[in-house]
Amino acid sequence: MLQASEKSNARILVIDDDPLFRNLMVSFLRREYFVSVASDGSEGFYKALEYPPDIAIVDVQMPVWDGLQTLKAFRSHPTLCKTKIIMLTSDASKGTVVAAIQGGANDYIIKTSFSKTELLDKVRKFAQPGSGNVANTPNSARRQNSVTAVVSSTPQPHPAEQSAGRASIEDQLSDLSLDKSEEEMLEEIMEEWE
Repeated sequence: MLQASEKSNARILVIDDDPLFRNLMVSFLRREYFVSVASDGSEGFYKALEYPPDIAIVDVQMPVWDGLQTLKAFRSHPTLCKTKIIMLTSDASKGTVVAAIQGGANDYIIKTSFSKTELLDKVRKFAQPGSGNVANTPNSARRQNSVTAVVSSTPQPHPAEQSAGRASIEDQLSDLSLDKSEEEMLEEIMEEWE
């Protein structure tokens, strides 16, 4: 076990509406990382604006903002667009996986095959220096960037308000094309299920 002084500087935000699963992930992660939690995508997004995480673990199926709406909000915000996002769900349908990859998810964990080792391996991969995270940026600079981005960005409508006229995920996926890296990620995920 790492001592407090050996703890990584990486900040992880766990966004999941299931309190038991959320607490389970926190118990695995808190020994090595600074961990905060949110019970839905909207809460997680606004918490991330205040304290930008290096990695967000986002459940797909949640009330208020689902995981795909949350992913879209992160990817469209200048402060959060580079946050590494690991999607977490019990929905193993190809459509959901493709939507998450197309939306900019960095990785994917299926809850029904969830393991502590898999979670920690995926998180460690993104928490490494040079992995594109912001863990090495001084906290004061990160907070300043976050405040500047919040002040300069225009408020977006709540994703729940946008969903009324939105087509189903399957309809949206019918015209999606994946680039080579996205196809490789999808193939890896599909192989894990078999």
